[in-house]
Amino acid sequence: MVDQAVKSSGKLNPVLFDEFVHLEKPFATNDERYRYLHDLQLSGPVDILRFSPGGSSTTTVCLCQVEEDRCETQILTEGALFLQKMRNNLKEFHTRTQRRLFKEKPKNVACILPSVADVLYKELALDATAHPSTQKRIRFIFLGETGLIKDLRSLNPGRPSNVYDTFFDALAGIVENIAAADDRRHGTAHMSEFISLEEMINKARDVCPEGTPIPSKSLVRLQFAPKKPYAKVALNFTSRIKVQYKIQRRQLRLTHPDDHFCNAQFRYLKERAIKLKNNCTLMFCDDKAKVPYGEPGSSVSTGVRGKVSIVPTSTTLVALDHDMTKASLTPSVVLDCNIPESIDKSFVQGRVTTVINDSIFQTASPFRHAIVLAKVMKQKKDIPPVLLKFTDGGTDQRKTLESVKCASIYLFKNLNLDMLLLGRCAPGHRYVNPAERVMSILNIGLQNVSLEQAKSSDEVEALLKKCNSVADIRTMATKNPHIKPAWLELVQPLQSLIQNRFLRLKLKEEPIGVLNPVTDEELEEFKHGLSELFPDLQLDKLQKVHTSKVESYNNWMDNHCRIRHYTFQIRKCHDQGRCSAPRLSWEQLEWLPDPVLDETGNHYKTYHDVQHIDTTESDRPSISCKKPAVKRACEQISDSETEVDPMIPEPDPHLCTIQNARALAVCVECRKPRMVYAHLKLSERQTISVALSISEFDYTCGAPILPPTHSLVKKVMCRTAMNCSTHVELAFYGRPDMWKTDICCHCGAEGAEVNLDLKKNYKTVLPQCISCTQEGKQPVVQRPFGVKK
Repeated sequence: MVDQAVKSSGKLNPVLFDEFVHLEKPFATNDERYRYLHDLQLSGPVDILRFSPGGSSTTTVCLCQVEEDRCETQILTEGALFLQKMRNNLKEFHTRTQRRLFKEKPKNVACILPSVADVLYKELALDATAHPSTQKRIRFIFLGETGLIKDLRSLNPGRPSNVYDTFFDALAGIVENIAAADDRRHGTAHMSEFISLEEMINKARDVCPEGTPIPSKSLVRLQFAPKKPYAKVALNFTSRIKVQYKIQRRQLRLTHPDDHFCNAQFRYLKERAIKLKNNCTLMFCDDKAKVPYGEPGSSVSTGVRGKVSIVPTSTTLVALDHDMTKASLTPSVVLDCNIPESIDKSFVQGRVTTVINDSIFQTASPFRHAIVLAKVMKQKKDIPPVLLKFTDGGTDQRKTLESVKCASIYLFKNLNLDMLLLGRCAPGHRYVNPAERVMSILNIGLQNVSLEQAKSSDEVEALLKKCNSVADIRTMATKNPHIKPAWLELVQPLQSLIQNRFLRLKLKEEPIGVLNPVTDEELEEFKHGLSELFPDLQLDKLQKVHTSKVESYNNWMDNHCRIRHYTFQIRKCHDQGRCSAPRLSWEQLEWLPDPVLDETGNHYKTYHDVQHIDTTESDRPSISCKKPAVKRACEQISDSETEVDPMIPEPDPHLCTIQNARALAVCVECRKPRMVYAHLKLSERQTISVALSISEFDYTCGAPILPPTHSLVKKVMCRTAMNCSTHVELAFYGRPDMWKTDICCHCGAEGAEVNLDLKKNYKTVLPQCISCTQEGKQPVVQRPFGVKK
């Protein structure tokens, strides 16, 4: 078709190539267009003129039939004639500067949208620069095409303009009542009454007569007062409802050598849950960050901010700083997971149950967590025979602690389970716990909220004013028993307020539930059941040094439990006299395997490869860091004991002396005391600042004691060249005036004694408990007599 068009045009008459006219099928890609023109062959000689404007514009191609035998002068002459003939057919392409200068001039006369100004320029200046589809529609409208715009008024003929007046009047009344709620009447609010726009609409709907039309969210939002009244966007708002969005005004993730190991263990746990989906329950548990509240008359921010809240325009969200408070609330979260079909699906789904505990008299403990878990399980119609629980490594959830083991054993017996499997994450990696994903939702209920405690009787208030810390309040309660019930009575309204806000939240359309805090009576009943199971067990001494002496407890553990560093498993035994017959087969009740390295040594095997193998935790990296049990004389702590993070500065060896020991930090993993060193004696303010940081962050052996942004980070530090297998430092035993020194150097248990026989041969002999001696561990000794340096 191209050849025919060129022949029919005659000689020296150019033809503008058009793929929609000269081809049966237009080009699919630019490459196809290029190859076609590059390989073009016609029946006669032709001259080809190409005009390429650049950018995204397509090259214009012109063809002209010429004679075969031409001299050079004729070729140049005909080419120039050819160009002049085609100049009128070539489109114009203007620069950005030309278009910008044109659009600036109409702004002095009228307000024209940029898209309309572009179309005007293209029509007047014949600019052929490519433009988006929106401008093409406007160009068609300029040409007279009226069918592109729909008259939306045809959708609601005869509709009155005041159809939503009843709803908006009711909503305005609710907002006015909130604005007058503060007795001080200074335009100050301590919290946002509305958690979301949807809840705001539902509250207004409840007070409206039945059948009242309800507007959409976007229409309600347009009735707000604009945040910036003089901005152009303010023209879209009516200010009918005196509210706007505001933000409340108020003044370490640590690497661990076992993180890969724990992630593989967690994957095994999830795959076991999928395998036993219809016969097991998977729970994720965690405690949220403390929610502070102020003393009477001092409303303190919860510390949750970051999003704007809906508040009346006449008020200002303001609260006291939350850093210096004595009391707080601790929400506990239990996520009853809806187990997915495969490991690739999300495990952050199911029903969430929260418990709001007082941090002073309702402290988190293994027994409280076990009681809450039992309540959640008993809400089910049929309790599944297997319970899988995953938590972080807090002291109230760590599987290596005897108190956690005892609470889990009674939970196992109380629910009549076939198997109970507890797992946890690596230290400093609590973010892998799916329960942590729920905290962001709970923050919606706590954002821009401030709390204050009600005032008690004059007698109680006088006693509480003498207390400067949580420890002081607890000590005062032991001396005055009426303090505790009076305090819990003051805290109860705050707990109810937080519970009410949590009840209004959802996790993937599943409402969040709440439970009341565990009472002292329920705790006593729980402990009484544990005493019946192990009569010789002293519940006030649940440490390994004491439980190792209880024969009934140890026998039960040997027959029913499998203990690992990051997992603790309980299942029924084969003895029908001790345990009833399980509801599942013994094959389904296999122990959860430990992660095993593959042939490469860089990855762990899949669950399918190890599920029927009796494994050990020999491939746990932190085990390879441990030193031999027998410690030689004059042995010093060396940098080879652990891998030190190069980003963590190692303190000066001359700093780590008894004279420079200023405070203690207890490792959350091994519970051993670690020394805090400083060259100069700390002031009272610095001591309080360090104590607050230690209480806020979980310290593990080898980690920095303070965050990088702390003002004392270069003045106060702990030894980083150590791990949990390192014995207690010698500097600890040199300050008996500051703390108790009868601590076992290997496990940190109290009641340890010094070997007097070794004391005759060595100047320094560290205490060691009976349990460590029975395990074959040798005392740490240094500086033998008769040996000169």
